[in-house]
Amino acid sequence: MTDSHDRPVLSALLTRRSVRPRRLQQPGPDADSLDRIVSAGLRGIDHGGLRPWRLLLIDDRQRLGDAFAAIAASQRPGADTERQDRARERALAGPVLLAVIACLQADHAEVPEREQWIAIGAALQQMLLAADALGVAGSVLSGRKTEAIALHRTLELTDREQLVGFLTLGTPAEPQRPPPPALDPRARWSRWP
Repeated sequence: MTDSHDRPVLSALLTRRSVRPRRLQQPGPDADSLDRIVSAGLRGIDHGGLRPWRLLLIDDRQRLGDAFAAIAASQRPGADTERQDRARERALAGPVLLAVIACLQADHAEVPEREQWIAIGAALQQMLLAADALGVAGSVLSGRKTEAIALHRTLELTDREQLVGFLTLGTPAEPQRPPPPALDPRARWSRWP
């Protein structure tokens, strides 16, 4: 097949790129667009239809920033205030911020946890593609802070939930750069036997 046979969805898949939160500006997606983005996530591959994830739309960004700063201080005792301020600023970047939470069903008879993680990843990819289709950009960020018990408490997660990361959405502040060079797909697949 040649590029002339590509459908728009394939073009979107081959050119999608993440945009870091500090490079996003208003407007972010409105409630209707956010519903469409999440609806796309609900259509991702999901063995058993468990939907092992949920999202929290973060309204109190200052409170989250304070939690990020406290975590930075606890993870690096003696951390200077500049490091804490940078951690706090991460909670403020980008117009729309969603916490992505894993709600795995441990010991499910038919769907092991690894397949539930696949469903979460598929949902995130679907949401990023939907956002792109709506003219919105974004990225998912995680890091050590997602494992901090203090952050889990701040977000009021249950003992059975895990914080996957944060999905940030908004309008790119600058024109999108061209996608990186295409990678060789033949380096990733082979025939068996």
